[in-house]
Amino acid sequence: MKVKVIMNPIAGRGRAKKAKPLIIKTLAEYDCDFDLEETKEHDHASEIAEKAVKSGFDLIIVAGGDGTINQVVNGMSENPIPLGVLRCGTGNDFASTLNMPKDPVVAIRRIMEGTVQWVDLCKVNQRYFVSSVGAGFDGEVAHNVNQGFRYVRGMTAYLLSILKTLFSYKARKIKLTVDGLVMEFKGLLVAITNSATYGGGIKINPDAQINDGLLDVCAAQNLSKIESLCCLPLAVNGWHQNLKKVRMLKGRDITLESDRPIFCQLDGEVFMGKVFHFSLLPQSLPIKGGILEPFTILRFPDLKQAQAKEA
Repeated sequence: MKVKVIMNPIAGRGRAKKAKPLIIKTLAEYDCDFDLEETKEHDHASEIAEKAVKSGFDLIIVAGGDGTINQVVNGMSENPIPLGVLRCGTGNDFASTLNMPKDPVVAIRRIMEGTVQWVDLCKVNQRYFVSSVGAGFDGEVAHNVNQGFRYVRGMTAYLLSILKTLFSYKARKIKLTVDGLVMEFKGLLVAITNSATYGGGIKINPDAQINDGLLDVCAAQNLSKIESLCCLPLAVNGWHQNLKKVRMLKGRDITLESDRPIFCQLDGEVFMGKVFHFSLLPQSLPIKGGILEPFTILRFPDLKQAQAKEA
């Protein structure tokens, strides 16, 4: 077996770099031909992954955070090479969804000895993602997180960024279409996710499953500043979904349009734009070593019926 390890040495404020000797030592225990390569600049992980696919590697292991995973998946495109994930980043939401252990030695052994399971591969415009997209306020929060909080990481860094962004952010006029259901509102944030959490564990879409063939949507609509301040802390445990001005939906074909360019984060990678079209390829990304929750079919509103009611 040929194994490629793609490491972001600055992920998790250097957590990946510290784990490097353990990763190499543990992989040496197995009968495999492995190569570890560190990223040197932004989006270098995509380039490394693309070359790994062309070179015939059988397994790619990512030692980095959600942003590094995003880059690797985009470099792999739709090539079905198994992916292993180590918790070496700031938020690690995708690794957490896969129930990957924090200990890199245990995680490597889980990957090398574990089975392959398939999860949904999602797409927004021409870019793939595996965990979450947050547009508007959430994208700007991610932008501020990426600017860095020197001594904190994970959810703490995300919450500090929320406070930093809250008092300066102005809601945008949003048009959101979910499987034919059209909604227009002043939006604080719209989160479209494949997994239940983002931002280091915030339960933005608590019912989301990464292998159910559906995208989950959380849309905070027409909130005042005071309401926003009250709503955001509730999202940590998923309690926001019971608020009247928060809409929770599921769908397969989604379009988000803003009246002006907004920040949008894809698995922590930040972009700007006005129109975002979402789709997904059900159970088309192979993951090695993850432990997924049992797949269940969740009931969700008939969107065409809801649209007729609103009309």
